[in-house]
Amino acid sequence: MSDDTDSGSRVTPVPGWARQDSVLLAVLLILSLLLYSPLAWRLAQGVYLNYYNLAFDFDPIRTVDALTTTPPDFLNVKHPLFVLLRPLAWPLLWLGCTGREAAALLLSGFGAVTVALCFVFLRQARIERPIASALTVLFIVSGAQIFTAIIAETYGVASFTIVLTWVIAQARLRDPSRFRILRYVAGVATFGTTLTNVMQTAIAEFVVAWRHLRFSRAFRPCILFGVILGGVIAVLATAVWYHDLLDELRDPVLALKHIFWQQTKGPVTGPGQVLLTFFTYSFVSPGYSWLMLPEGINMRDFRDYIYPPAGFITAPLWLVFCAVGTVAGLMHRRYRVIAAAIAVALLCNLLFHMRFQFRGSLYLYAAHMHFLVFALACGLAPWLRCARWPGKAYLAVVVLLAVMIGANNLPVASVFAESFDTVDLSCVAPCTDKVGQ
Repeated sequence: MSDDTDSGSRVTPVPGWARQDSVLLAVLLILSLLLYSPLAWRLAQGVYLNYYNLAFDFDPIRTVDALTTTPPDFLNVKHPLFVLLRPLAWPLLWLGCTGREAAALLLSGFGAVTVALCFVFLRQARIERPIASALTVLFIVSGAQIFTAIIAETYGVASFTIVLTWVIAQARLRDPSRFRILRYVAGVATFGTTLTNVMQTAIAEFVVAWRHLRFSRAFRPCILFGVILGGVIAVLATAVWYHDLLDELRDPVLALKHIFWQQTKGPVTGPGQVLLTFFTYSFVSPGYSWLMLPEGINMRDFRDYIYPPAGFITAPLWLVFCAVGTVAGLMHRRYRVIAAAIAVALLCNLLFHMRFQFRGSLYLYAAHMHFLVFALACGLAPWLRCARWPGKAYLAVVVLLAVMIGANNLPVASVFAESFDTVDLSCVAPCTDKVGQ
């Protein structure tokens, strides 16, 4: 493997990628599928995917309809192009899966591919194979990653598009000529899944331009990128929403009201709860808090610091690991470029969700920041390249932490997948006034 220096005159490919990496990527992909798919399938056998808000304020019924029913649910302006994923569910429907099963398996597939991209990101950062593999296993068993991979919701796809965005950005930091077309695909995907996530695409594009041009000259290629991306999105959005657009052109005042009504409702939490949810509960799942909703559903959510003894130890250990990794990554001469860009994206998301919340259900948005936190937490690993004994010690810590997080999270996810077999919701009418996502 080459050294850690990058020169302006020499561009290297993905560092150290070899057949062993392809084998490891395939193993991690299969391992993820073997974990996520059975849990997703089991959850689809109960009533969870038939209702709104049974847990985390998720809307799985709408996602199932968007992917598998005719006519589809087009969701809302916050997920403007999600229905374009419908062809991915057709083979599963042709094989005899129900709509719920097809949507669940499709999202578990997105979860597994997200894991594979995570491994690619770590190897691009020149993190050695054993450490990159162990860190990826830690990502596999992290809380928000598991739940977004087993629940048929838009957030699993959003997580995939975010990791893809940063994999492309990291590759283009080394060579801006790479992935010129794929970066537009990623931009369309982030916007089309959850439109606010296109902010991460913009930050990634700008940091690449700034890296290779002067600050003042970085804006021009970014503006050009934005214009082209906006044009592609406009064409696709018009094709998907043309009936609605025609109606709204007839009554633009009503159209503005519809957009205004997409604002979230209910009380917002303080900064402490925001940080606790996205940095702690997102990785180490706590015990459930219960909230009785106006529509008569006793919803489960992660809102309180409730852990069994093992989780009570694991959560602070994860936070220490995350803090040390973040500081180390921002100090590393090469990794700090991508780490700083990710930190900016994370900060923007945190500030956004200080205000943009839905009746205190913060875990609802964890997928939008999950990989960002994880990538920062891995920041110590690039320092340990070719460091024999420190590297082995770090590897041992990562393996131990992955085992502890998995021991806490996997039983929680397993029980969750089986918890909705006997829930009697026959008297609860489906809720159609849903703006939290």
